Amino acid sequence: MKSLHNHQDAMGTPVAAIEPSTRRLAVVLAANTPKTVAVPSGARILLLVATGPVWVQYGAAAAVPAADVLDGTAPELNPACRWIAGTASIGLAASAACTVSLCFYA
Repeated sequence: MKSLHNHQDAMGTPVAAIEPSTRRLAVVLAANTPKTVAVPSGARILLLVATGPVWVQYGAAAAVPAADVLDGTAPELNPACRWIAGTASIGLAASAACTVSLCFYA
């Protein structure tokens, strides 16, 4: 698994571009059918993109909220990049069918 870091161009200027991850997963979600994905060993960073709205929970199963969640444990909607060191699993849920791309970095 690759580390997430910036590169330098020919002039030595940092470029905000990353290398493709060697640990990429695609998860197909059916409407209101959550899935949980194991985090690869050594992963510390997650990049996530989905074809539709997706709810994410760290270290537990996710569910599409059907009511207010006011105790601080709500799933997160469409996170892009998260530090996940020490997290064993990623829970995913969506109200409509979609595909989720998960890229892991050390």
